[in-house]
Amino acid sequence: MAEADIAEQAAEFGANWIGPYELSEELRPRIEELGLTEAVEHFREHGYALIREAGPPSLMDEMREAIHMHAKPREGGMAGAPMLLGKHPAVDAVATLPKIMAFGEFACGKAMRVGRIVGSIKRKGQGSPGVHSDSNWMPIPLPEHNLLATFCVPCEGMTEEGGATCVVPGSHRLRRPPSPEEAMSAKTVPIEAEKGDVAVWDGAIWHGSPERKIDGTRTLLHATYQRLYTQPIDDFRYLLEDEEYMASAPEGMRQLLGAELFFHTAKGETDTDMTKFAYAMEASKV
Repeated sequence: MAEADIAEQAAEFGANWIGPYELSEELRPRIEELGLTEAVEHFREHGYALIREAGPPSLMDEMREAIHMHAKPREGGMAGAPMLLGKHPAVDAVATLPKIMAFGEFACGKAMRVGRIVGSIKRKGQGSPGVHSDSNWMPIPLPEHNLLATFCVPCEGMTEEGGATCVVPGSHRLRRPPSPEEAMSAKTVPIEAEKGDVAVWDGAIWHGSPERKIDGTRTLLHATYQRLYTQPIDDFRYLLEDEEYMASAPEGMRQLLGAELFFHTAKGETDTDMTKFAYAMEASKV
């Protein structure tokens, strides 16, 4: 179907539809105000971007403490801190930073939900060769609309020798994960970031976590946001029932937790909340 026909149908049904990697008219001013236009363009073309000065260095120091506090050793030697949302104010603050929220809406739609919030600690000699795709649990070919976006928040900054995340630019356009052979032979580039910067990549891009070659640590928060019709990896709905937590939670947390969405609203004699259903149907298209 021609683009003109699609636009005509959208107008006929009164839907505010946007195409893959497009900006809604509602979101565009916020992207421009936050200085994210260049990052959006880079994300479209290459499948990843670097968001400069997303948060203050002092906040990254607090989050680093939180990750190290909750981290436990995991297979492969690296330490991980799962299910971090709601466990420390610094993590919640980072997850709802204005630049992350705006970019997440561009990448995953207005009705995006938080899919995974986990910390990781990499030390010298740790890391692994090869690349993968975060959408590798979806059937292929992947849809043209991006399914999820991962924000990589490096507490100390990120360098190539320090084991920075590496990507295969443009691989998101293949709309599939790499084959085993491609995973080990693909040519990658590192995403180097200053403290306070945030790396973000498309769910379809091929990326990996190579070996750290220097002393110290690479401490990261991995924050994954997902499009409405995908199932979140981690279930944070319990936070919505914690009135004390929600009363002081950062602005934007209700959106990430899906508070205004219709999922699980049918209970016993009560049917699905159709007001929330109507909101979700509209928000899912922008």
